[in-house]
Parts: sequence; C-alpha cells; structure tokens
Amino acid sequence: MKEFIVNPINEGTVQDFLHQLEEILKLKEPVKITMKKYTQSSLPQKALLHIWVREYAAYHYKKSIKELSDSEQTNMKVTLKQRAYKEYGWDFLTKKVTNVETGISAHILESISEYDKGECYMFMEFMQDYCAAKGLILESSGEFKRLKDESMGQ
Repeated sequence: MKEFIVNPINEGTVQDFLHQLEEILKLKEPVKITMKKYTQSSLPQKALLHIWVREYAAYHYKKSIKELSDSEQTNMKVTLKQRAYKEYGWDFLTKKVTNVETGISAHILESISEYDKGECYMFMEFMQDYCAAKGLILESSGEFKRLKDESMGQ
C-alpha cells in the first residue's frame, strides 16, 4: 500500500501521484483508492508555525524575538495570511461573517487554529518560500518535516 500527500502548490507531488496512478492503472487490475482531506493540524505543527511567525517578525522588524510586541506578532500573522490569500486565493484562509442586525457580510481572515493538517501544511510551505525570498530560511522540523519528506517521496 502506498500513501501520498499531494499538495497543489508543489507540482512535483502532483506529478508523482499521477505517474504512480498511471502505472497502477496500466496493470488493468482493480484498485481501491481512498482520498481524504488532512485531519486537523496538530499542536506540534501549529507550534512550529507560530515559532516561524515570531522568527519572521523579528527578522522583519530587526529585533530579537524577546523584543517583539504582541501586536507586531499579530500584524505579521495577518500580513502573511493576506499575502498567501493574494497569491493563492485559498478559501480556507478566510471566512464569511454577517452582522445579524444590519445583514452586512464581510470576509475576515480565519484563525490558524481552524486550519486542518493539509491547510496548515500548505500555509507553512508558503511561509517557507515567502520568507526565503525575503532572506530568511525557516527550518523544517518535527511533523512538518515528516509530512514534507513524505510529499517529496523521501
């Protein structure tokens, strides 16, 4: 049995999955395929994401992590979500809210705590790429590294 983590922003994972599927179908034998969305992100995955937000905020503001204010960290989180939404338009980054008295609706940024494991993974991959382009390398570790290695076929 082979399991794939297919991430739409990583073309290599998509192509690897499609290639493996083609190879299996060439055998002309029945095959059972189960596709499911990732489960809710884990605490270690979320913890690493928040560490990265602090690291990038410190890098951006040219401060140590200890010198960062709560608002600077929050502002950086908002900025990263907005940038990811602008670049990829991922629906999971926003949610629609409605004022029950006026009926006026708006889309607001979703809390990271609401991301499932796959969404959190995608956002973290975006963060790594975005921060690297800005000059900061964010180290993969723990569950995120394991998921990344699996998606790359390692």
